[in-house]
Amino acid sequence: MYNTDLYKRLHAEVCKIRIIDTHEHLSYPHDLKGMQKIDFGRMFLHYASSDLISAGMPRKDLEEIQNPNSKWTVTEKWQSMKPYYHRTWNTAYCEALRIAMRDLFQIKNLMDNTVQVLSERMNNIPRAEWTRAVFDKAGIDIALEQHLGSEPVYSRKRYPELFVYDMTDWFSHVDKGNIRNLGACSGVDVYSLQDYLRVIDWYFEEFAVEASAFKIGRAYDRPLFFDDVSTSKAEEVFSSVMRFNDLPARKDIQALEDYIVHYAIRKCAEYDLPVKFHTGLQEGNENDIKNSRAALLINLFMKYPKVKFDCYHISWPYTEELIDICKNFANVYIDFAWAWIMNPPACRRFLSDMLETVPLTKIHGFGGDFIFVEGSYGHSVIARREITRVLAEKVEEGRFSEEYAVYIANRLLRENANENFRIEEKRAIFAKRAMEDSTD
Repeated sequence: MYNTDLYKRLHAEVCKIRIIDTHEHLSYPHDLKGMQKIDFGRMFLHYASSDLISAGMPRKDLEEIQNPNSKWTVTEKWQSMKPYYHRTWNTAYCEALRIAMRDLFQIKNLMDNTVQVLSERMNNIPRAEWTRAVFDKAGIDIALEQHLGSEPVYSRKRYPELFVYDMTDWFSHVDKGNIRNLGACSGVDVYSLQDYLRVIDWYFEEFAVEASAFKIGRAYDRPLFFDDVSTSKAEEVFSSVMRFNDLPARKDIQALEDYIVHYAIRKCAEYDLPVKFHTGLQEGNENDIKNSRAALLINLFMKYPKVKFDCYHISWPYTEELIDICKNFANVYIDFAWAWIMNPPACRRFLSDMLETVPLTKIHGFGGDFIFVEGSYGHSVIARREITRVLAEKVEEGRFSEEYAVYIANRLLRENANENFRIEEKRAIFAKRAMEDSTD
C-alpha cells in the first residue's frame, strides 16, 4: 500500500492540509523558557510511560527519568529505562516518539550512543519559538488547547498564534477547597448551591465567547452516566459538603456532581458551546475502562438536542457503540484525538467503517493530545499516514474517486473542526482579547 502511486499521490495531498488540531495539553512557550534543563525524559512524561509501567518498570525509576532536575545522569536514566523501552518499542506510543526523534532531532532511536546526543539537542531547542516551529513542520495551523496549569477552568495566558482554548470542567469536582478556590477566582463568596451556580455563570459570562468548547473529563474517577437530580437533593448535599469536615457518602457526592454537570451543559446550550467528553481509554495505569463508554451519555444526548457533543478518543475500545450513536443522534460527533497512537490498525478499520456509516461532517480526524509538542508531531505523521491508507483503499475499491478522497481528508483534518467549533470566529475573538490584555 505504501509503495503504490495512488497512495503517494493521496499522501502528497493529505500532507498539504493545514490541520486544525482538536485537542492538546501542551506547555506554553513561557513554561518552556522557564525550564532549566530538558533531556530525553521529556519524551516519557505520559503515554509511553504507561507502557513502561505495564512492562514492569518501577514507578520510582520512571519518576526519576521524567524529572529534568533529577540527580541521575542521562546515562543512569537510560540504563534504568533501557530494558523496559526494548519491551515497549513495538507500541505506537513509542513509534510516535521515534518519528519525533528522527524528524526533529535527527536521531533514529534511543540507544547507548544516542541518548546523550538527543538530550543535548532537546536541551538546545529555541524555547520561545519551539512550539510554533514544530506545528509548522507538522502542518498544524492551530490547536484547541486544554491547559493543565494552575488556573482553573480557563487560562488567561493567551497565545493566539498557537491556540484557541477550551473551558475545563472543574465545577463538578465538589470538594470544599475547589469550591472556595473557584469562588475566589470569580469574586463570589460561596455559602450555598445558588452561590456556586453564580460562580459557574461568571465563568461562562467571562470566557464562553472566546472558548472553543467545554471539556468534561470525569471518566477517570467515575462512570459517565449523569442522572437528573433535583435541586433540593443537590442543595442538601452541597450544604453538607460545605458544613462538615466529613464528606457525604460517595453516592450523594455523585448526585451533586450529576446536578452540576447538567447545569453546565445547560450553560453550554445558552452560549452555543460544544461539549467534549473524554470517552474510552484513560491515560495512565490501573484505570476502570467501564467508566468511560460513550453509551453512558445517551441520556444527555437525548435531553440536550441543541448541544453538540464531541466524543473523544473514538471511545475505544467501545468504538462500534459510538459509531451507532453518532449515526442516530444529530448532535453527537466522533473525535480521533489521541486515537491514532492507541491502536493504528483499529483506527483504520473504524475510520473505514465510519466513512460507510455516519455523515462525513461528524468526524474530527486529529487531536495530538500531548503535553509536549514533540509527541504531537509524531502523532500527526502517523495520522496522515493512516488516513491516507484508508482513503487509498476506498479509491481502489471504487467506492470514492481520488478527488473525493482528498475532499474527505480536508473535512477530517480541517474543515469539520473549523465548522463544528466555529474556529475562525473564535480565534478572531481570542486574538482580540490577547491584544487587549497585552496593552493593559
